[in-house]
Amino acid sequence: MTTLMAPTPPAETEPTSGGERFRYQLGLLEKGLEALQANIGRLDDILFKIQAGGVTLWVALMGWAFSSELEKLVPLGSVVVIGSWLLAAYFRGLQARSLSSTTAIIELLNDADRLDRCFDSETLPEGMVYPLVLPETQAYKLRFYLKGIISPSVATIYLFLGLVNLLLVLAVAA
Repeated sequence: MTTLMAPTPPAETEPTSGGERFRYQLGLLEKGLEALQANIGRLDDILFKIQAGGVTLWVALMGWAFSSELEKLVPLGSVVVIGSWLLAAYFRGLQARSLSSTTAIIELLNDADRLDRCFDSETLPEGMVYPLVLPETQAYKLRFYLKGIISPSVATIYLFLGLVNLLLVLAVAA
C-alpha cells in the first residue's frame, strides 16, 4: 500500500544561486508542512471510518448470530475485532510517522542555534524539504505500527469490543 502524500511539488525550476535556492527550499518546506498536516487529517478521517466500520460489522455479526439463533458465529466476532484493530493500527502508525516528520521540523524551527546555522549557511538539513520524507527502515516502520496497536485512541475501543465478545462467547458456551 502506498503512503498517503500530498500532490507533486510545484513545477518551478530550482534556482541556481545559494540565496535563491535557500528561499526556494524554504517555500518547499512550508508546502511540505502543509502537506503533512493535510496527510495527518486525512489519516485521522480514514481511521475514524475504519473504527466505525469495525464496530458496525461486529454489531451486525452479533445481531445476526443472536437473531438467527446461530450462536456458533459469536466467536467470529473476535476475528472482526482483531482484523479491525490491526487495520486501524496500520493507519495510526502511518499517522504517527507523519507526526514524527512534523516533530523533526518543529524541533529545527524551535532550535534557535540550529536555525541560525541554516540561515547563515543558507541550507536546510537533508530530508527537510518537500515532500518531507525522513529516512525509514523496516524496523522504523514496524515501531510505528506497534505504536499504533497500543495507541489508546485505537486500543481502547478494540479491547472493549474484545472483552464484550469474550463475555458473549462465555455466555453462549454456558
